[in-house]
Amino acid sequence: MRKFLISAGIGLASGLITFFLSVAFLCFVLLIVGAAQHSRPDMTLTYKVAAPVGLLAAITGFTISLVRSIRAGLRSNRAHQ
Repeated sequence: MRKFLISAGIGLASGLITFFLSVAFLCFVLLIVGAAQHSRPDMTLTYKVAAPVGLLAAITGFTISLVRSIRAGLRSNRAHQ
């Protein structure tokens, strides 16, 4: 259960960090494109794009950390036998 909770925390943290970094990066991209076209782009597009990116990062971070902790546990059990 502890491995699952640690993996869930890592997944949540990686999802949040990726979400906010994606929002910031896309804001800069939209501001640059808007300045080049002399228009004001719709900034709500950043949240619509960053939400799936953050969700994918959360799932990936959770899965990778869970698999690594399970494999590490199996390796340590083999070493003790």
